[in-house]
Amino acid sequence: MVAGTSFIAACSLFAVSFAAPIAHNAKVSRSLVGRATYTVFSGDGSTAQGWPTESSWLDFESAWTANLPVISASCAQFNVPENSDSEIAAIKSGLAAASKTSGVSQSYLLAIMMQESKGCVRVPTTNYGVRNPGLFQDYNGDASCNDGTVVTPCPDATIAKMISEGAGVGMQVGLSIGIASVASALTASDDTIKYYKAARIYNSGSVDTSGNLGKGIATHCYVSDIANRLVGWTTGTSSCNENTIGSLTGSAPYTPSEPSTPVASSQPSTPSSTSAPAASSAPSTPIASSAPVAPSATVAPSATVAPAAPTTEPVAAVPVASTIPVSSTYAKYPGASANCKTWYDVKAGDDCRTTGVDMATLTSLNSGLDTNCSNLWLGASYCISA
Repeated sequence: MVAGTSFIAACSLFAVSFAAPIAHNAKVSRSLVGRATYTVFSGDGSTAQGWPTESSWLDFESAWTANLPVISASCAQFNVPENSDSEIAAIKSGLAAASKTSGVSQSYLLAIMMQESKGCVRVPTTNYGVRNPGLFQDYNGDASCNDGTVVTPCPDATIAKMISEGAGVGMQVGLSIGIASVASALTASDDTIKYYKAARIYNSGSVDTSGNLGKGIATHCYVSDIANRLVGWTTGTSSCNENTIGSLTGSAPYTPSEPSTPVASSQPSTPSSTSAPAASSAPSTPIASSAPVAPSATVAPSATVAPAAPTTEPVAAVPVASTIPVSSTYAKYPGASANCKTWYDVKAGDDCRTTGVDMATLTSLNSGLDTNCSNLWLGASYCISA
């Protein structure tokens, strides 16, 4: 998802949450097993600050297998038909084609797609000032199988275009553009850092001036989530805290660990959106859903703006008492109860705890909201009583 003047702070629709690495060689093959635990990655994205090297990323086939259960059940939250076997096959072939054309690895594309939409081909198009459609909730893209009218089956050509647009093929904002922009400015020998910085740009449109990937606008945990997806995390609980990740500055070097049991795949979150990029940046993811942001000076499936689309995914929530607003001027969350009486507007710094209701109530009134609160949308109104 890409961020812009308006953005979703949780992950685009699917993480739009519903929100961002590479390695299709034999580097790390872990077969059907994914990593069950989540590691908080903080700081500037360098291996010196504990971020995974490209050689520690899961190879594409292993990553695809680990994410397949999620992709197969990713559309229920939107109340649209689940992906068919042929649509899932089209996603896989589309990732291969876009990788070949854009030069961006399939593993990296897959990680961003899962952050932005969890792989639902009928993920709703979001628009918070900039259109963020499709699997990548990309910035101002065309391809979608849910622009308000659900298309079933979703044509192979449309699926392929969703993926190529997210990769940046023929676009002004996209992953390949962000990676190239970051790479051209690198002076260090740590080449892997460009992928993490490009993911932040895709999500929010720019990297904070401090260089800390957990600071700035949109989804603060976006890049930590992407790094975890690259090394095998698919679902489970994220221990990244949106409110504190920006205050952390790295950890010990990352050492891959082999899980003893397969990662359980659970319900997908909602897509994140994509916004426009900040000065001199590439797209941010499309999300909360969810995304790229349109570049303001020279700048990823969250609303999409130029390379800076927020794809924020808030932390797990627990009930806390608070004063709940009873009126809302924000855009209503698409999965909210049709009989809602009271709304809560999600502002910067919020997570599910600040809504003032317990998680069970919040998820029952807002279909598609992850039980870990990993796909709460910034700038959206959620139902808190009906």
